[in-house]
Amino acid sequence: MEERIKYLFRKFLDNTCTKEEFEEVFSYIRMAEKDPEIQAFFDKAYEIELGEQPSTAFVDVEGHLKGLNEEAAGSPSPGKKLRGLMSRRPVVATLIIVLAVLAWLWNDDMRKPAVKEKPVNVQLTKSTEPSEYQYLLLPDSTEVWLNAASTLEFPERFKAGRREVVLKGEAFFDVKHADRIPFIISTGDVSTEVLGTAFNIKAYPDMEKITVSVKRGKVKVNYAQNQVAFLTAGQQVSINPRSKAVSEKQVKENEAAAWQEGKLIYDDYMIKDIILDLEKVYNQKVQVDVGGVETLRVSTSFKRDQGMQKALEVLCRLTDTELEREDGIYHIK
Repeated sequence: MEERIKYLFRKFLDNTCTKEEFEEVFSYIRMAEKDPEIQAFFDKAYEIELGEQPSTAFVDVEGHLKGLNEEAAGSPSPGKKLRGLMSRRPVVATLIIVLAVLAWLWNDDMRKPAVKEKPVNVQLTKSTEPSEYQYLLLPDSTEVWLNAASTLEFPERFKAGRREVVLKGEAFFDVKHADRIPFIISTGDVSTEVLGTAFNIKAYPDMEKITVSVKRGKVKVNYAQNQVAFLTAGQQVSINPRSKAVSEKQVKENEAAAWQEGKLIYDDYMIKDIILDLEKVYNQKVQVDVGGVETLRVSTSFKRDQGMQKALEVLCRLTDTELEREDGIYHIK
């Protein structure tokens, strides 16, 4: 205890006490009134720290602080005030008076109520490379399967009453149900809102359309802040941000996220967008050397484990073109 009192006493004199240490000092002072051993500790601390210090301040017989006018402009520290006080009175008696006097003289930080800092809500970003897939568990226990070359942004913890994420690319969401707390996925001007359901969003910035496919539950889809679709299981909506065209159709529920099962399904896609998607899936480059081919529309499907070359061979048959490979790059001619 003696070493602790010495430590606190020194910090008190140097005006470096924390609020908690300041209160601890005075708890010992109160104890010293009835405990000679603790009083002796303070006497010893006084002899070591203040015994030879000159004094210009004192407390008179009525308990008033005197002789501090010269220091007032400089906001003297508690230690300076105490040096003056202790030369005229017994140590503990003086400290008890100081307890009352310093209640208003203590520094601004000590007098001000503690302000609780708001915890920072960190924004997290998870990304996949071409041919890479990733599983994520969000703060609300929503499960996400992130497809190749995709990015998902989400907070470290969701705000009360709202769950919102930002997607670039493709992902399948199995949203944890929460009454009256919507889960919102933003993809440019398109937002998808649910309470608890399972669905897929394909929204690569370099592709023609954004597609939302529902496997389970209900989904509301907004475009430019206007509702364009309310989907249930087995329904799909496609939105073309450039032409603003919106189209709905029925799909098999197991096709809502067929890519998870290794199936690549393209219904009424331009050749250009199919190639862009294949480049992400296989992380290989393709160049179309024939004019007019990229904007042709086809419907087709592949198994991912068949590989890039097999998929491109199918596209070549559909477009009456040929496939060659040079320096690691596929060419459609």
